[in-house]
Amino acid sequence: MHKLLLDIPTQLETETLIVRKYKKGDGKDLLDLLERSNNRELLKKDANEVENIRTLDDAEIDCREHAAEWESRTRFVMGIWLKSTQEYVGQIWIEPKNWEVPSFELGYYIDQGYIRKGIATEAARCSLRFLFEYLNAHKVIITTSDTNERSWKLAERLGFRKEGHHRDHGIEDGKRWGLYYYGMLKSEFKSA
Repeated sequence: MHKLLLDIPTQLETETLIVRKYKKGDGKDLLDLLERSNNRELLKKDANEVENIRTLDDAEIDCREHAAEWESRTRFVMGIWLKSTQEYVGQIWIEPKNWEVPSFELGYYIDQGYIRKGIATEAARCSLRFLFEYLNAHKVIITTSDTNERSWKLAERLGFRKEGHHRDHGIEDGKRWGLYYYGMLKSEFKSA
């Protein structure tokens, strides 16, 4: 089926989370997240677009651009909200790598004030169901810095297999870091 004809949900729910496509007005939540818990500084390396989000208008434009990417099926970016408080606590993004396979890359970040609470794991698990059931993914990959232990441990907890390590991929503050590549096939997701 052509990607533009896919009938996919715009909101996913778990026991404690709402993970959904951005909509008008979500810019305030995004800007608030970037302004608290040192999130902007921590995200600069891996999500450099946060440097361009300085005002409410910048954040609103970012959210609306993500909504447009969703409609064109070029990227699926979803915010993560807590069901209990409606607080915005992070983001999941899914990037199509090859629609012919189909293969996708999964990425995520969680507000530093909410780490180690299982939110990333819960949001990533429901995103995997979305990928394999609605986008009919054959393969999902996660790439993460080898210095980002929380991220690569999450990939392993989810059942991803380490497929490669690009050593000395980058340098920051005089320290070299590598890039881990993780993959999961649909058959592995079904058996997990």
